[in-house]
Amino acid sequence: MLLVHHAGTKHWVMPGGKTDDGPKGGETPLQCCEREGREETGVPVQVGRLLVVQWLSSGGPGNYSNPRACHLFVFSATVSPRHYDRIRVPEGELLGWDWWEPEAALAVMDRTNAPLLAAAVRAASGAQEAPLYLEDDQQPTGTREVSR
Repeated sequence: MLLVHHAGTKHWVMPGGKTDDGPKGGETPLQCCEREGREETGVPVQVGRLLVVQWLSSGGPGNYSNPRACHLFVFSATVSPRHYDRIRVPEGELLGWDWWEPEAALAVMDRTNAPLLAAAVRAASGAQEAPLYLEDDQQPTGTREVSR
């Protein structure tokens, strides 16, 4: 999986960001995923299904101090192999990017993003039915185990 190295927190994270507000309510979470993926990698991304929804309370856990409560949405997304050599991250915002195996990625992520990534991997693999739901940095709730 592709992770970006966040300049502010110094942690590795999934590409993403906040929705742009607009006069008619702004963009949807899916539109935000596509835009942020493109902005943080410099290449087109193909957005797939919703994997995880996480609620972060005001003040938030981990490295985040949210002035307001918010939801995080994690979608599957892919980058075409023909674009791999064109991936570039925005200077000042991100320090770099790299491909990671899920287990190794969890070791370099903060306590908010690691459970979010772990849940996304479980949902993407079919180990748990998507979308999973998390509150703050807790484990997923409202899910069922899938036999393999």
